[in-house]
Amino acid sequence: MDNTDIKSLNAYMSEISEGELLTDEQEKILAEQIQKGNKEALDELTSANLRYVVKVAKQYTGRGVALEDLISEGNIGMMKAAEKFDASRGKRFVTFAAPFIRKSIEEAIDKQEGSSQPISVDEPIPLGSQNNFSLLNVLEDKDAPRADQHTEQEALILELKKVIDVLDEREQTVIKHFFGIECDHLTMAEIATTMGIKRERVRQIRDKAVRKLRKANSHLPELL
Repeated sequence: MDNTDIKSLNAYMSEISEGELLTDEQEKILAEQIQKGNKEALDELTSANLRYVVKVAKQYTGRGVALEDLISEGNIGMMKAAEKFDASRGKRFVTFAAPFIRKSIEEAIDKQEGSSQPISVDEPIPLGSQNNFSLLNVLEDKDAPRADQHTEQEALILELKKVIDVLDEREQTVIKHFFGIECDHLTMAEIATTMGIKRERVRQIRDKAVRKLRKANSHLPELL
């Protein structure tokens, strides 16, 4: 990374650090505006949670994809979540967006593992930013405040715990590892290794379990 990139990165991270977290009411208002096609509301909601994407992306380092690429994929996942977010369900945005972000990142890892071609990081951040930063320029500032750490995972885990008994033992194992319930979050590849089964089988078990969970609690956010 040359001096120009470093300066751009520092400016970007400074902008993120200065942003304040949104309240429940602010998220609700933005979500309503997004459903009406308001792009500025979409940018505001996602921009307020860029730090969270960095936090999630760091959990996937060492998987063959550069951190900046992981962050870029996470940003794309967050954008998809923002377009579907319904605040009337009483969930914070990061809780709703977390599965979208993780899915986007994990798909990038899967793609990289099956291809010798590097993932492009030259596309602009899909947030309508006026700063014109490329995805390559999105790195974590360790001094930047964290985004809603407690709300992000605890609310989702609480809801999942209420209905997890509808799953059989194997399904519970996959879901607990996938969402980090009473254990560390693992990727599907890591779960497959732990359980001694193929990754595709883990995906099948996860998808079936999620359908059961959604049937048991229709108020759960979209998990995948």
